[in-house]
Amino acid sequence: MSAFPTFRSRLFAATTRPIWYVYSGANLPIETQFRRFKSSTSASGSRRASQRRRQRSHPALQQQDDRPKKILFQSLGCPRNFVDTEVMLGITVAEGNMEITQDINQADVVVVNTCGFLESAREESRTAIQDMIDTKKSHSKLLVTGCMVNLKRQQEDILTNFPGVDAILPSGEIDSVMDTIHRLDQNGKDDQSTRTRSKTSHSTKFEDQQHSTTTVEGPSSRGHRKSFLEAGDTPRFLATPPHYAYLKIAEGCRKQCSFCIIPKLKGRLQSKPVDQVVDEFQGILQHGTAKEVILIAQDLGDYGKDWQSRRHSESSQNDRSGSKGHGKSHLTQLLEAMLESVDQSTDSQSPEDDPLWIRLLYLYPDEITPDLLDLMERDPRITRYVDLPIQHSHDDILKAMRRKTTGDQIRETILQLRQRLPDICIRTSLMVGFPGETEEHFQHLLEFVREQRLDNVGVFVYSNEEMAYSSRLDGHVSEEVKQDRYDRLMQAQWSVVEEKNRKWTAERKRLRVVVEGLKEGDPSTIVGRHAGQCPDIDGQVFLEGQPRVFAGERYWVEVTGYDGYDLIAKVLEDKEELYG
Repeated sequence: MSAFPTFRSRLFAATTRPIWYVYSGANLPIETQFRRFKSSTSASGSRRASQRRRQRSHPALQQQDDRPKKILFQSLGCPRNFVDTEVMLGITVAEGNMEITQDINQADVVVVNTCGFLESAREESRTAIQDMIDTKKSHSKLLVTGCMVNLKRQQEDILTNFPGVDAILPSGEIDSVMDTIHRLDQNGKDDQSTRTRSKTSHSTKFEDQQHSTTTVEGPSSRGHRKSFLEAGDTPRFLATPPHYAYLKIAEGCRKQCSFCIIPKLKGRLQSKPVDQVVDEFQGILQHGTAKEVILIAQDLGDYGKDWQSRRHSESSQNDRSGSKGHGKSHLTQLLEAMLESVDQSTDSQSPEDDPLWIRLLYLYPDEITPDLLDLMERDPRITRYVDLPIQHSHDDILKAMRRKTTGDQIRETILQLRQRLPDICIRTSLMVGFPGETEEHFQHLLEFVREQRLDNVGVFVYSNEEMAYSSRLDGHVSEEVKQDRYDRLMQAQWSVVEEKNRKWTAERKRLRVVVEGLKEGDPSTIVGRHAGQCPDIDGQVFLEGQPRVFAGERYWVEVTGYDGYDLIAKVLEDKEELYG
C-alpha cells in the first residue's frame, strides 16, 4: 500500500478546490481523509449556537431503503471559504447522519460553496454551478452557498439563469445547512431560501472614508451575519491533508481599500473570542495529526479591533490573554494564549527538533507591531513566514488604493522583519494596472521588486469591480497595457527567484521539509515543502530518488537543483550525511 496520497496541481488547488480531490486516488479510507473534531468552549456566542442546534435536532436523512443520503461538496475560492466548507461537512455528517461521497453520480445532495470576490471568481462559480447541474443525478438537490450569494444581484442572477439550483444559502448562515437540506427533502424546492430571501434583500450603506456615503446592494436581511464564526462547538471535518489545518480567527474587514468589495460581501470585522480560537486550536492538535496550523483572516493584524464597539467585549478578552497582555496587540495576545495552551497540554507538545508550525497569512504591513516581532523572534513555533500584501510601492497609487502605508514605511517594515528574523520568507501580492497607474509608477514597482528581492510574489491584474470605489476613478488602464505590465513584473520576480535558487543549489542549502505526497502525473517523484512555502500558493520541493519517507513527516534535505519556482533536493537519510 502506498504511503502517499496523490493530489491535484497547485494551480487547480488554489483556484478550484473540490473536497473530493484532496486525496483523490489515495489508498486511504474516508475516515482518514476527513478528520472530524469538536472542540468545547465557554464562549457565550458558541453556547447560543449549540442551543439552536439542539433545538433543531435533525432526524437522519435516509433513502427509502434506509441507506443514509450522500452529499458532495465543491469549495471554491480562498482558505477562509474552505473552512466554511469544513464546518458544513461536519454539520451534515454529525447532525444529518449523511455520508460524504466523492462521486457525483452517487450524490443525493450537492453543495457548491462559491466565491464572489472578483468577476473572474464569480464566472468560475457560475461554471461550477452549471457543471453540477449538467452532471448530477436528475433527482439530486443542488444548494449554492458562499459569499457570491450574499448579494441580491447575485442571488437574482443565479435564480434567473440556473433553474437547476434548488436553494441558496448566504455564507453567514452555513450553520443552517441541515435546515435547508431538510426543506429540500420535504418540498423539492426551498422556497424559504430562494424566493423569500431574494425578495427581502435590501440596500446597505457603506461609509467611504474621505468620501460621501455610497449605497450598494447588500446581503439579505436574513443573512446579516455574513459569516459563520460560532464554530467553537460545531463539528468540523478537516479536509486538508492530515499534517496541516486552517484556523479562521476573524471574518469581514474594517479596512476600506478602494479596489476591494470584501466589506460589502462579508461585512465589517468580526473577531472570534480568544477562548474559542484556543479551543479550536487544541481541537485540531488533539484530534488529528496536524503539525502545522495556518491562521487566516482578511487581515490577521486587525484581530480584536472590533471588540471596543462590542458590549460583550469582556467575554471576548478573557483571562488567558487579558491583564498579562497590556500594551500588546490582540493578535500577539492570541498567539501567546495559543502557545501557552500547547505548553500546558502534554498531548499537544512536539519534539524540540520538530516544533509545531503556526503560520501567519494575510498580515498587512501596518499591522506588524514590535510586540509581534518580539514573539516571533523568541518562539520558533511561529513560522518564519509572513504573507504581507503590499499591492504597490508608489505613494500615488497607494493613496488612490486607500492603503495606510507609504512606500518608505513598507520598506522599513521589510527591513525590520529581516533584521529581527534573518531566515524569514516574505510573500506579497502586487497589483498592476490600477486606475491612474502610469509607466513611471510601474517602473517604480519594478525597481521595488528588484531591490527588495522578496521570496514569493503573486501578481494580479486590476479587476474593475462595479461596487468598488476605484471603478469611479479616472485613468483606467487598457487590458493590453495591464497584461504587458503583468508579464514584465513576473519576469522581474522570476529573476529574483532564479538567483536565490541558484545560490541555494551552489551552497547545498539544508532545509527541513514536510512530505506532501506524490507529484501529479509523475508518481515516481515525492513532493514536499519547507517552512517558507505555504500550501497551494508557493513553490514546492521535489525529492530525488525513492527515499524511504512518509507523508506528513518532516526530514532534513539538501538542495541539489531547481525546476522553475520549485526546488530539487536530496533527503539526508543518515547521521553521516546530516552531520558530516
